[in-house]
Amino acid sequence: MRTPRSSIGIGGTVTRTRRAPARVAGTRGGVQAELAPVDPKTVRIYHVTHIENLASILGEGAILADAAGATPEVDVAAPAAREFRRSAPVEGTEQVVADYVPFLLSTDAHFWEALRTGSPDPRLAAEAVSRPASDHVLFVTDIAAAVGARTETVGAVAITEKDVAALGSVSATEWSDVLRSLRRLHRDDEGAQLLAAEFLVRECLPVERVRLIAVANDRVRDRVKSALDAVGLATRVAVYPPWFQPAGGQAVED
Repeated sequence: MRTPRSSIGIGGTVTRTRRAPARVAGTRGGVQAELAPVDPKTVRIYHVTHIENLASILGEGAILADAAGATPEVDVAAPAAREFRRSAPVEGTEQVVADYVPFLLSTDAHFWEALRTGSPDPRLAAEAVSRPASDHVLFVTDIAAAVGARTETVGAVAITEKDVAALGSVSATEWSDVLRSLRRLHRDDEGAQLLAAEFLVRECLPVERVRLIAVANDRVRDRVKSALDAVGLATRVAVYPPWFQPAGGQAVED
């Protein structure tokens, strides 16, 4: 069985959740769950980066996509994975995946779990898996903040229900299709499909749209707060160690 654990909401409030990633409220099971509406304000998304990249992000005033000029001091992506994303098409647009900022839809996503456990992964740079997970930060926001008023713009955001490398392209680029994909992803009561999914934001996410920055310990929190103060931002910073521990800090029982 899976036991409950704590989690932090967008506002930093600690709540009790299950091992499965956060779900959108709705009816469970079958067709009813598939048809349940998804409120974009309640769906959290997460961007992982190394603490050494914070200065450049705050200096730009935004989390930039690779093709928009992102220059990470510490790159967690493997060179081959980054090159692949520079050629993988986003259907219905003239863009490629590298034109988008990638966000995870779960704090237990496969990519992040590999990084925080130091497990070899073809998507991760060789040195990335040797760095402590606690030296990273999670930028947390919600889908409504990420898309803003651009719901009528095809390709402003996109979603892939599986690893981009497995699909070879991204097809859900119209807002109605994005919402349908979110409904399918959240239909699974255990949230397993969320672990491979990505939400993509075209070009950049302005830092003022970040709701929360999650960190592993007080040392990193103080460093992040100092950097935010230097640029006049009051973004909430929350210390939440489980998000930076293998399996989310929760032992899984059979």
